Amino acid sequence: MKSKTVIGIASCAGFAFTAMAGGTFTIADSNTSATFDPGAGQVDWMIDGVNQLFTQEFYYRRSTDTREHRMDSFNLNNVGNFTQDTNPFIDTRADAFGSLFTDNNGLEFETLFTIRGNAAGSGSAALAEQITIRNTSNAAITLSFFQFVDFDLGGDAFDDFGQIVGGNTAQQSDDGSALSETVATPTPTIFQMGDSFDMTSMFNDSAIDNLDGTSSHSGDVAWAFQWDITLQAGGSFLISKNKAVIPTPGSLMILGSAGLFANRRRRS
Repeated sequence: MKSKTVIGIASCAGFAFTAMAGGTFTIADSNTSATFDPGAGQVDWMIDGVNQLFTQEFYYRRSTDTREHRMDSFNLNNVGNFTQDTNPFIDTRADAFGSLFTDNNGLEFETLFTIRGNAAGSGSAALAEQITIRNTSNAAITLSFFQFVDFDLGGDAFDDFGQIVGGNTAQQSDDGSALSETVATPTPTIFQMGDSFDMTSMFNDSAIDNLDGTSSHSGDVAWAFQWDITLQAGGSFLISKNKAVIPTPGSLMILGSAGLFANRRRRS
């Protein structure tokens, strides 16, 4: 890992964000770890030595933009990042990672990820995620915000099955593992389950794109959620999501415990 040089401190929502130059950030708990790159998004999710995730990225588009932009340190100012150990009496490693981005024109994006593992060899882990979007300007801002996820369960890409259930839950299965992600609040405006290459191309082309409501796909699966938002001056918008990976056939109790964990960790 590259060394990180402290260049400043910013305070936001009760957390101290330390601005650091370059590098990646890894959080871990029990049998699981996840790595984040402010220039690229979440770049892995290891569970019992197997990388289940290819990428997780976030995109945004103001009403005045002509395309989507990835929420990263190239398109935005990465004000700062932090890692924190939220259960020091159980596991002394950092298990939470937060970032703060701004477009220097009234928009702020704050993210918080908290990871929880299980016993070694269980094949299960959970990740709670919060994204807060703020309008710090004196005028309303209308935008679309996107979450894009490409899981390669079992470490390979081409034989997964995925579906969107109830408009807010993504499910994916392959190689003896099952993934579920539920948007706890608020329900997305629309969603799309599709081919990883096609969806990556859509987010990175030079056109305005909106999701199409496709609810299932087989093969190299990826999915996205879209929120269409109008933020009044000084307003904020909180997205709260819970992910869990379990071995199949798995217990619904484990998936349920991931939601309870996220609710317990949710900030006011």
